[in-house]
Amino acid sequence: MFSSDMWAALRARWKLILGIFALTIGLAMLWISTVERSYVARASLLFDEKGPSPALQESSASQDDRSLLGTQADIIKSDAVARRVIVSERLLADRTLANAWAKGGHKAGSFERWLTTDLLAQLEVLPERDTNVLAVRFRASNPDFAARIANSFAANFVSMRMQISTDTAKQYASWFQQRTNEVRAKLEDAQSRVTDFQRSHGIVDGSVLALEADRLSALSGQLAQAEGGAADLRARAGTRVTESPDVQSTAVIQSLRQQAAISEAKIGQLGSNYGPNHPDMLAAQAELAVLRAKLGSETSTASRSVKVASSAASSRESQLEALVSQQRARMLALSGNQSEVEALQNDVATAQKAYDAVTQRLNLMRLQSGLPTTNAQQVDRATPPLLPASPNVPLLVFIAALAGLVLGVLTAVILEVRRPLVRTSAGLMEATDASVIGRFNFATSRPGRILAGGM
Repeated sequence: MFSSDMWAALRARWKLILGIFALTIGLAMLWISTVERSYVARASLLFDEKGPSPALQESSASQDDRSLLGTQADIIKSDAVARRVIVSERLLADRTLANAWAKGGHKAGSFERWLTTDLLAQLEVLPERDTNVLAVRFRASNPDFAARIANSFAANFVSMRMQISTDTAKQYASWFQQRTNEVRAKLEDAQSRVTDFQRSHGIVDGSVLALEADRLSALSGQLAQAEGGAADLRARAGTRVTESPDVQSTAVIQSLRQQAAISEAKIGQLGSNYGPNHPDMLAAQAELAVLRAKLGSETSTASRSVKVASSAASSRESQLEALVSQQRARMLALSGNQSEVEALQNDVATAQKAYDAVTQRLNLMRLQSGLPTTNAQQVDRATPPLLPASPNVPLLVFIAALAGLVLGVLTAVILEVRRPLVRTSAGLMEATDASVIGRFNFATSRPGRILAGGM
């Protein structure tokens, strides 16, 4: 069959094709009108991984976004959230749902359990592409009910997250409070041990060792000076102490030496003038003898003074050596005590650091336990959808129209194949192997009307 005959056949049977097309559309619309409609309402939740974390901020930061969203999606679809939705929306008092449960013959479980299962079966939680947003979709036959339950799931999830956050923070705060008491007790014990040790060893404060070191340094300097002075005095108080400069340089001895020299000069002059037995000569000799006696006496006195000074210097040297030895022994004892004190003070510092750290975490936990926030928040509220999600009326009408058109054309083709008619000159030539010598239109010519039964 030529394509021109086929197109002519389709044009000739257009009423059949149109009828099948209309019938298919009508059946589709009838089915759409009888099938139960379901509406899908959508709410969205945003998760901020940098938001406040309940208690363990360090561990929550290590979780990647995909794992975080998957975990939160499982929580939203949990029985706990569904039960909170049932309570908040008072679904147990809904007579329509109660009648549906009774008609279904669900005697094995409770009404609440049936509601929980049914709600979760109609709930769908999907992450948006390349975002930290979860889409909460709920399917129901009533658009208002679908929007209400979708919003309730989102709100109750956020509420439960907040409760979990605050409850966890309170538990950690309680634990840190106990830990703070323990650390405070250790700190007080360490401070008491330092105080008791200082009191028992006579240590007033940490500067005692420095003061004792300064005292040892001063005594050592005095000892060095005393040793030098004693050595010098011992050298002066040697075997010829009478000829030492300290003895000869005294004012009394120098005065007596001058007087003796003058007296000797006078005796020499008198001896040359008068002779040895002259009264003046005898008087001068007696005076010189007195001066020499005084000089010897003063020299002996000065020598004894030098020896006494040397002895005193040696005694002072010995005393200073004893004091230095005692101070060194005290320094050694204080050094040992100071080491013990420093060790105890290190224990105090360690306990203080631990106490400060625990106190800081305790304050943080107390703050978080009273902080009404979470890292999840509802971004979009679900609104009642205008068009049902199922059945998809535009799609079904399009499919029905396409199917009706294909079915009508296919029916026309089958009928034409089973009972072919000559509709074009090409078809006539194929059927008779005769050449076409002319064409006329039966619809407009008189022979055509006569053959058709008309005038």
